[in-house]
Amino acid sequence: MKGCVMFDLDGTLFDSSEGIKMCYRKGLEHFGIVVENDSELDKVIGPSLYDSYHRFFGLNGDDILEAVRIYRDLYSSDGIYKIRMYEGVEHMLDSLKKNGFILCLATSKPYVMAHRILEFTGLLKYFDVVCGANLDGSMSDKVELITECLKQSGFTDKKRTYMVGDRSYDMVGAAKTGVHSIGVTYGFGTRIELVNAGAEFTAYDPGNVVRILMEQAR
Repeated sequence: MKGCVMFDLDGTLFDSSEGIKMCYRKGLEHFGIVVENDSELDKVIGPSLYDSYHRFFGLNGDDILEAVRIYRDLYSSDGIYKIRMYEGVEHMLDSLKKNGFILCLATSKPYVMAHRILEFTGLLKYFDVVCGANLDGSMSDKVELITECLKQSGFTDKKRTYMVGDRSYDMVGAAKTGVHSIGVTYGFGTRIELVNAGAEFTAYDPGNVVRILMEQAR
């Protein structure tokens, strides 16, 4: 095996912003919170719903649970399908798979949702391991997800393991677990955010991710 590559989902494989923002707004509107500027919701893509409803909009306790329930009711029936695969993603996964990399998904999105998306889009066949959060919000931290991916894959060489994502959470999680990090700048995070969070490499498109990984595998 040339190495193990772990991918984030939202902002790395898919532009899922339309569905996420639509459902997120629904959860906020229940509490009379109106977000005027659509770009203000960019920050909620990445962290878990439980964290973002509290951190960014001040919800607590049962209010968080209710907002998450409203979000998921709409997301599971409608929002989950409002996604767009980034150009070059399937070719990236196919190339890496054919070149001997183990591929894993490490997403803060609930496992059941992530698995449905991969099935719906036909990408499930490329992944050896799929790790996502539990519905109660546990297992949503990137450190936990990366650790679980390593455990399930059986791959132990962290010097040949990479986390690919578009937000600071992905880069920090990689650093804390001792694996390499590749920040993609075509997602929801900026290059400055990724570099400041410790990204070892940055990629401007999926093809660039492949080139970086192949060069490192030499």
